[in-house]
Amino acid sequence: MALRAIVNRVTPTRFMDSICGATRCFSQKVGGTRPEKLKIDENRNVEDHRRRLLYNKYEMRRNLYKALCRDPSLPSDMRDAYRCKLSTLPRNSSVTRIRNRCIFSGRPRGVYRKFRMSRIVFRELANNGELLGVTKASW
Repeated sequence: MALRAIVNRVTPTRFMDSICGATRCFSQKVGGTRPEKLKIDENRNVEDHRRRLLYNKYEMRRNLYKALCRDPSLPSDMRDAYRCKLSTLPRNSSVTRIRNRCIFSGRPRGVYRKFRMSRIVFRELANNGELLGVTKASW
C-alpha cells in the first residue's frame, strides 16, 4: 500500500496543526498500552533532545579542536593538547550520538525526517486521514 504526500499545496502551519491534532488522536488510541512503556519512550525522546542541545552548545568548539588536531603545520605537543581538550568535551555533544526518533512512539528506526514520525505511525495517521496533504497513491 503506497502513500504519497502532496506537501507543496499545504502550508507549514496547516501541516503542523494537523500533526498536533493527530497527536491528540494517537495518544488517545495508545491509552491501552502499558504506562511504563510510554514513559520509557518519552525518556528516550527527552534524552535525544538533551543530546541535540549539547551538540548545538559545543559544536563550534568541537569543530575547532578537531581542525587543530588535524593541522600538520602545528607541533605535535600542541596537537596533543587540543586532542586532550577534545576528549574532555561531553560525549553526548558529539553528532554521532544524535538519533532521529518518532515524536509519537519514540521508535528509532524507520523514521521519516520530513514528518518526524515512524513509518508505522505515519501509515496509520495517513490512512485515517488525519494528516493534511497526504493521500493514498492510486494510478
